[in-house]
This record gives sequence, structure tokens and C-alpha cells, in this order.
Amino acid sequence: MPIRHGIWKVGAISQPLTEISLDQENLLEEMIVQDPRILSDRWMVIGQQVTNSHGGVVDLLALNPEGHLIVIELKRDQTPREVVSQGLDYASWAQGLTSDQIAEIYQRFSGGGSLSAAFYERFGHTLDEEQLNGSHQVVISPPHWTRLPSEWE
Repeated sequence: MPIRHGIWKVGAISQPLTEISLDQENLLEEMIVQDPRILSDRWMVIGQQVTNSHGGVVDLLALNPEGHLIVIELKRDQTPREVVSQGLDYASWAQGLTSDQIAEIYQRFSGGGSLSAAFYERFGHTLDEEQLNGSHQVVISPPHWTRLPSEWE
């Protein structure tokens, strides 16, 4: 069972932020591509809707400053068993990715850009290809968004 935390706007009069559900996963996905800080200020998105060798499609791929791969899946209306099973599938696929394959994923995502150059620009240090994908993680995020009622239009 997931743990849920309330998020509050703190001020003279504190108030909880209201959680709403997005109708479409792709809306949240596009928001994350535009600003990955929605999930983490330490990530760089390198791929979107990446077809894997297991016949699935990974929503987003990212790297952290250490060059570790992050598989990001946005889920709604699936049982925990389905989500965990898919996460394990995607983790086993990600584990086998070589640095060349990761660079190719980034090239497709960026329209021909260099992963090494983009990594340096984002993190301020050189991508160590020996360390690239030395570790990875799977992040499953439900498509919910939290805002103040006054921000609704």
C-alpha cells in the first residue's frame, strides 16, 4: 500500500494543496520532459517512449549526475502486481543497456544531440562512460498533480 503525504502551503494562513488526477498520462509526461525538476532536480531526461527489447515502451529515461539510469513509468488504473511486474521487466532491460545504446536513445530523443555534451552542460562534469549505467533505478509515479484551488482555472 502506498504512503501518502499531504503537501501544504506554509504562510500566515497555512493551507493544504489539493490533489487532482490528470486525465492523461502523456500530459504529465510532457510536463516532466519540459521540466524534470517535477520529479527530481538531479535528473536529465534522455529518452521518451523508448521501445525496449521486452516488447514494452518505457515512458521516460533519465540520468543522474553519476551516470546512473532512471527508468520512469507513469501509471494509472493498474493493479500493484501489474506495476511491479512491468517495473521488473524494464529494470532487467535497462541493466543490459550499453553506453552506445544509451547514447543512441538520447540521439533519437534530442534529434541528433550528443549525450556527452548534454551531460556536461547539465551537470558540469564529463560523463564517465565506464560508470554509465553502473546502477539504475525504476521510479513509478502516479499521474496526480497538486495545486492550490486558487490556481485552478
